[in-house]
Amino acid sequence: MLGYVVPDKPELKIREYELYSGYYCGICKSVKLRYGQIPRMVLNYDFVFLALVLSALRPSTEKIKQERCPIHPLKKRTVVYNEPAVDYAADMMLLLTYFKLMDDQHDEGGLKPAAGLAALKPVYKKLMKSYSEKGIMIQRELNELTSLEEQKCASLDRAAESFAKLMEEVFAADTLTDDSHALELLRRIGYHTGKWIYLIDAFDDLEENAKSGSYNPLLLQWDYQPEKEEMQDFRNRIRQRVEFNLLFYLAELSKAWDQLSIARNRGLVENIIYSGLLRKTEEVLEKGNTKDAKPL
Repeated sequence: MLGYVVPDKPELKIREYELYSGYYCGICKSVKLRYGQIPRMVLNYDFVFLALVLSALRPSTEKIKQERCPIHPLKKRTVVYNEPAVDYAADMMLLLTYFKLMDDQHDEGGLKPAAGLAALKPVYKKLMKSYSEKGIMIQRELNELTSLEEQKCASLDRAAESFAKLMEEVFAADTLTDDSHALELLRRIGYHTGKWIYLIDAFDDLEENAKSGSYNPLLLQWDYQPEKEEMQDFRNRIRQRVEFNLLFYLAELSKAWDQLSIARNRGLVENIIYSGLLRKTEEVLEKGNTKDAKPL
């Protein structure tokens, strides 16, 4: 995930935001306790959403501590401990990061991805033992996505499908529940979240990709020709179709969420689904670039 799946902070209650931060810090602590310090460098707020959705199915209350950390030494932070959904989200974050570094190394080479791969390789080996089948399926979808990018595939649907199936597998946490109905709904949440992320990132990166020549299915599918059309005109030309798709994905995500049996943290998760993702959609459609937005 790419930094888009965040809550609508102004609409959160103080307690809810503290808990949201506690899940983020919980992922950080989970990584440190099980894999060491270095892997904590790849922390990502997006995976808090995964942890919250999965933990919402469990009736037990979170185990919370107040601790200081090197990044925030002056004030104690809320940390969620011993939460299986947090551990799982941390594992998926590290696994996807390793695959992303492999892709960067293949595409660009250089010292940074090589150093990252070397640092995470022991973690990757452990994760592939714990999630061998899931890891193989995720890597297969990433390989398919890479192949489509190399072919300069002009179909947004085909390119987004691979990422959606990848996210479908990530959300299907069969190590946390054996409820087949819940797992099917989790797959649908992951699938439509993946579709939304892929499209919003593609629209957000239009100008950057057009300048660099990087792959972007929107530029190919709608035949962007810089010598004939300004980028803002191109955005305006495709905006209505992009907006329709983004809102459709959010609607399908919401339908799946509404059918789950939720035991806790409903308000916090629904802030992300119904407000945070919608606000992010509006920001990207209006401004075209949220890369410089301040973090939560």
